Amino acid sequence: MARKRKKQYSIGNSSRGQLGLGRRSMFVSQEKQAQHQAARRLKVWSRVVAALLVLGLLSMGALFAWFVIVPYLHQEIVRPVSGVPGGSGVSTEPLPEYDSMGLPEYSNDVSLFIINQNSPVTADYKPESLVNVENIQVDSRIVDALRQLTSAAKDDGIVLIFTEGYVSYEEQAQRYNQQVEKLREEGTRTVVMAKTEARAEIPMAGESDFQTGMCLRLAGNKETYVQTKTYSWLKTNMGKYGFVFRYPEGKKDYTGLEQDPTVLRYVGGKNAAAMQQRSMCLEEYRDNLEMD
Repeated sequence: MARKRKKQYSIGNSSRGQLGLGRRSMFVSQEKQAQHQAARRLKVWSRVVAALLVLGLLSMGALFAWFVIVPYLHQEIVRPVSGVPGGSGVSTEPLPEYDSMGLPEYSNDVSLFIINQNSPVTADYKPESLVNVENIQVDSRIVDALRQLTSAAKDDGIVLIFTEGYVSYEEQAQRYNQQVEKLREEGTRTVVMAKTEARAEIPMAGESDFQTGMCLRLAGNKETYVQTKTYSWLKTNMGKYGFVFRYPEGKKDYTGLEQDPTVLRYVGGKNAAAMQQRSMCLEEYRDNLEMD
């Protein structure tokens, strides 16, 4: 009897030992599973964050290309036909060179294109690309030069206020006719006299250089403008940015118009320097180039 009990007791102890090992094994397995699941979650979140970063960088690159690179290439490589009355379409003209100010230097067909009594245009002519800047419209090719001019003036305490840029054929016709009527109403001039006198102050439609989009009128009294600090600053500095006075003193025989120091004209840096050095107006300078 004693031997049987002892055997049963041994069997009971063995069962209890095996049961303890089973529980212990079960506990360790659950802990490892939890650690494994945590590691998997961390790995998944890492991949999600990395993917979001990549998408963000790609989006930023796409936006930069669309809003910066594409407009720049379009402006510099694809240029509209210019200098041809009524011209349209796209030109494959070579890119311009740049001067020491970082401004483009266009050919004389662009910079010296002129509209006056001897070189009129029809109502169909309009610059292919006009841009609003400084509260006026100008040919897009002179925008950078104009902005640098106004910025340099501001740095020296000069504020340039522009009142006119591009003027259409129709608007110029209205201005000229109003001037004729004004002179007629004074009662001392015939129709012919009124038209001739008006034409010396305000060009007829198709004869105004403002139709090129490269002329600018500054706010101020043209009778006293030469006495201002702004005029002195412009006379000294504007040539660096490609601008000259369009209707200087003593040049009516060339321009057909009275002196007006409030009107500037873009001609390009090299041409501006040459015109200032020779004291020539635009028409005179063009004639001199043709003779050369």
